[in-house]
Amino acid sequence: GAAPTRAGWIVALGPINLKEKGLLPSPEKYLSCAQWANFDANECYQLYSSHKSLSSLLFRQGRSTIDNLLALETDIRNAFIRRQHTVAIFFDIEKAYDRAWRYGILRDLYNCNLRGNLPIFIQNFFKLRQFRVRIGNQLSDYFVQEEGVPQGSVLSVTLFTLRINDILQQLPLSVKGFFYVDDLYISCTGDNMAFIERQLQLAVNKIQQWSAFNGFTFSTAKTSCVHFCRKRRLHPEPEIKLDGQLINVVNEVKFLVLSNTSWGASRTSLLHVYRATILSKIDYGCVIYGSARQSVLKSLDPTHHSALRLCSGAFRTSPVESLYVECCEPSLDHRRRILTLHYYFKILSLPQHPFFKYKQSPFILRLQRVRPSVIPSFFTRTAKLLNNLNLEDLQVVPNLKHHLTPWKSHGLNFLNPFKTFDEANTAPEVYQQLFADHRDVYHNFIPIFTDGSKSSLSTSFACVFINSTHSFQIHSSCSIFTAEITAILHALSEISSGPPDNFILYSDSLSALQSMTSLHRFSHPLTFNILELHDHLTCKGFSILFCWIPSHVGISGNELADNLAKSATINLNSPVPVNDVKKYIKSILHSKWQTQWDRKDRIKLHSIKRLIDCWPSLPTRKLDTILTRLRIGHTRFTHRHLLLGEPAPLCTACQCQMTVLHILIECQQFNHQRIRCFQSSCITLKDILHKDPHPQLFTFLKIIDFCSFI
Repeated sequence: GAAPTRAGWIVALGPINLKEKGLLPSPEKYLSCAQWANFDANECYQLYSSHKSLSSLLFRQGRSTIDNLLALETDIRNAFIRRQHTVAIFFDIEKAYDRAWRYGILRDLYNCNLRGNLPIFIQNFFKLRQFRVRIGNQLSDYFVQEEGVPQGSVLSVTLFTLRINDILQQLPLSVKGFFYVDDLYISCTGDNMAFIERQLQLAVNKIQQWSAFNGFTFSTAKTSCVHFCRKRRLHPEPEIKLDGQLINVVNEVKFLVLSNTSWGASRTSLLHVYRATILSKIDYGCVIYGSARQSVLKSLDPTHHSALRLCSGAFRTSPVESLYVECCEPSLDHRRRILTLHYYFKILSLPQHPFFKYKQSPFILRLQRVRPSVIPSFFTRTAKLLNNLNLEDLQVVPNLKHHLTPWKSHGLNFLNPFKTFDEANTAPEVYQQLFADHRDVYHNFIPIFTDGSKSSLSTSFACVFINSTHSFQIHSSCSIFTAEITAILHALSEISSGPPDNFILYSDSLSALQSMTSLHRFSHPLTFNILELHDHLTCKGFSILFCWIPSHVGISGNELADNLAKSATINLNSPVPVNDVKKYIKSILHSKWQTQWDRKDRIKLHSIKRLIDCWPSLPTRKLDTILTRLRIGHTRFTHRHLLLGEPAPLCTACQCQMTVLHILIECQQFNHQRIRCFQSSCITLKDILHKDPHPQLFTFLKIIDFCSFI
């Protein structure tokens, strides 16, 4: 059959920072589902995963970057116990994806016995790749990418790994090698350094020959060598050459890391990775293991703190309270309390749950009071939390099972006579006339107006009938959406006690009405109650319509309902949806966290960031790291002495301790630079390091030559 055809692609514009620019493809017209169906990606992956000669640990089931680190660590430990040397070389491939040999990829696919349309599809996939370069707001002409795999494609990593896989086949038997995509290292262990040098030099020469033939280039400046041994006597460092230059022997190297202080993913991306891959595992089961002793639970904190330092770029001496606030990520103990309460109220919302009606026996409760050293059960621990947060009497709306058949429509339609008008550009008089015309059409239907209201202190709703009005306060944890839904449900409940008639319910909540049009298992639980009550009233002979009306345009019934909802004082003891409860719990515990932060007035970050909130990060990793360290008040220059056991640095001009506050605000020798950059010498840290940092902050840091010391 004919090979699948390839769609056109437009260019993707790289980052403005030239150091970060890349050749990123973007579809001009996306491949259709039918075209992608012809390309069996699973076949390519299964072939890649099952091929025994493939050495990379990427995208293979049960494998990860930890395997590479484990292999290196095992070699080092074995060398230590045998009193041998281990020398490892870490290679840096320049523009690895952009220099992958396309013909070599197709040849590798052929050597893997891959036949048929798939190799032809991949060949077409490589053709006519175009890109442009952006510098500021200027765009270059289109250029054709002659070699390399398209970065950003789902196929790119697999095809690149297939191409570079042969590199490890060049190694001598005495040299080990592992790579993860473009991160490659080789190592050799032995008693004699001369033997290790010869073997590694032979391996480097063969790797260089292979790379020259296949179009790859290694950076001699970034490629480094590390010598691992525990011998105390003097011994020479290895001398190994790459492209005629000696490879630098260093004491430390970063391998398979996510970020650095000057490069890497943004803080937001790193936090997403941390929450998805590590924090999710810490959270799993914490409602159970959270009963352990505090001394045991604290062993998890260093992992949390290290991750936050990595994500934010904070210095190692930064206080953990500042890390929490700067990253807007609470402590693990805070998270355990949230998840414990969430799980408890989830049980209360599921009548089918085996612990739905569970009550601790009085005998067990007495024993727990007598033996306080014994760790209490989950429900006893939760009861203590509920008491501390005043949530003992909170009732939850049960999530009942509703049999929603896919062949039947479940929902209620509503009228919208105003949908063709833009509320922002339509005068209130127009809406009033439209509503009057609408009432002329539906004059046989008795109008009922409903509205909800929410403030920082209360949540309420109101219903306006022909001859009466009702207004109630509900639990403050309820959302405005719940208030609107509750108002509609209450109106239906009120008319159900009367004789059958024609009614039309008016609501200014478009989201509430839309939620009733198409119900699914994740719908608000009260919408099912509305549907059930509506069907019951219809069977009794009622005719009920729903209609959306705009708010605050002078429609008298809606204005009255709005005022009544805001002034409601009578409490209605109604249950709360579990999703509202979860948000309320987060809000309460966040307030307690804020209260704790208010007491930390001696922490340097507190003077800059009083309220715990998520502040935007800077687009450049290096600048964002600098800003974070300045806000927290811990930098390499001002606090490195804590790690090295040295005295604190002193200002040569003022003879006082060097701090971020002193350097940026107080030191007299920088007054001229402050006036030049900030137009004033009387400024505060909050003025220049707040949510939106001063635009001249980094200019000032460069002028006083402080950037490189942060």
